[in-house]
Amino acid sequence: MAANRSLGRDVVIYLATDPTVSIGGGFTNPTFTKTTFLDSLDVLITHDLPLRVYKINDGRVRIQRTQDLLLPGEYEVESDGHMDVTDAPYYKRTTSAMSSLSASGRVRSFPAAVRNRDRRCVITGVALTQRELLQQRWTGFDAAHIFPVALESMFHKYSFGELVVLDERDGSVNSPQNGLLLRKDVHGRFDQYEISINPNDDYRIVCFLDDSLGLAGRQLDTICIDIEHPHHVNDNIIFWHFQQAVLANMRGAGEPVFDEDIPPGSDTMNAILSGPAPAERMEFELSSRLGDVIRAQGSLLIK
Repeated sequence: MAANRSLGRDVVIYLATDPTVSIGGGFTNPTFTKTTFLDSLDVLITHDLPLRVYKINDGRVRIQRTQDLLLPGEYEVESDGHMDVTDAPYYKRTTSAMSSLSASGRVRSFPAAVRNRDRRCVITGVALTQRELLQQRWTGFDAAHIFPVALESMFHKYSFGELVVLDERDGSVNSPQNGLLLRKDVHGRFDQYEISINPNDDYRIVCFLDDSLGLAGRQLDTICIDIEHPHHVNDNIIFWHFQQAVLANMRGAGEPVFDEDIPPGSDTMNAILSGPAPAERMEFELSSRLGDVIRAQGSLLIK
């Protein structure tokens, strides 16, 4: 079964041009401020003149850019110019075991560079102990790609490859500037766009569903965005992830969350075909697997 991101929404969004039809919505939680909401609407709605946003179910109160928490309710967006819901593409991704290879088939310089730079989960702040660092024990931590490896061709379409430092053997999508060290539980939520980072608001951590990890008030650790470090994370790539999170969680009914818990030995093909967006997920899984195989073969050939 696929999780439905829209169930239980306590924020509903309307355009003033058609105030009877909701264009989407979201959830209030201790990470979701009024500034986050306005930045999200700038992603969700195309417009040529500034937007004005009002809470309309309890009077008509204009929303300003502050760190005050967004309140549950109905919100109307107006503008003196043209505005419409964006048709920007959303790219599905999974973190299921089906799209992972063993460590021998992975590009190894990426996790090493991300680990050496971060040495902690840069979202929760949980750090490795000195003993763990000495022994290089990374249990419970993942070097996570911000822009997914399976969409490597799109990485170049967005010209992100021109913005990062890379090892030519690994390909630019495996640049550490496209990576973050995360706790494993955070990694899964980050890949499903349940958690993101807004680089336009002091790198604040944003939860688009519930803040079950207690991330309210946290910002991305500065260790990974220090511009003096040659492998600092690229802001454009972080913002791409934030945009995808907005599209996944707030546009229309939201995007389905793929079921990650497909037990080994089960009928994987049937699980995909009977799930949401089967054609798109199958394409993604094949792209991910074949991409990893090609990169693994290349890393063996180029020494």
